[in-house]
Amino acid sequence: MRTTGIIMAGGKSSRMGTNKALLKIDDKTVIEKIAAELKKAVSEIIIVTNTFEEYQYLGYPMVHDQWKGMGPLAGIHAGLDASHTDNNLVVACDMPFISSELGTILLDFLKDYQAAVPNISGQLHPLFAAYRKDALTELNGSLQNQELRIRQFLAKVNTKIVTEADLQEAEFHYRERHLFNMNHPVEFEEALKIENDHLE
Repeated sequence: MRTTGIIMAGGKSSRMGTNKALLKIDDKTVIEKIAAELKKAVSEIIIVTNTFEEYQYLGYPMVHDQWKGMGPLAGIHAGLDASHTDNNLVVACDMPFISSELGTILLDFLKDYQAAVPNISGQLHPLFAAYRKDALTELNGSLQNQELRIRQFLAKVNTKIVTEADLQEAEFHYRERHLFNMNHPVEFEEALKIENDHLE
């Protein structure tokens, strides 16, 4: 079955002070690392961004938010709306160590659910999660009503909260780096350290 990877690159990176998707880790930009890993799990990739010129060099189709200034929910909406496949894997552009294996497990849950979202150590990760295209109806409703919290939207659709127990059952060896994201310069330094440790 064909699937789409949706990279969310529409944020302002204000806390980082520079575009975090274009920071380099081991000679590759973060967004290049994400795309390379995503390709192992999906058939197509779309980038959601409001600055097409920054990502043109990657050669992937790009779309922008239709609902301006409405945060991540608008980005998920733009990606799902542009997707040609029922099953989609959404990933934020500041997660350099995502796992395609974890992505495949999340996509697999879409057989029975409209969304599959990891909840690890009490933290929900809706920006490394799987969404069915048919969740668009509820997404539209949430945006029209300006209900912009992703948790509110997830409560309206048939959502599978994927726990550590689910991952153990799937025989997936979860590591903290798989859902690590960078917002501040100190977290970018940490990412460089994680990469070095991983290479050793």
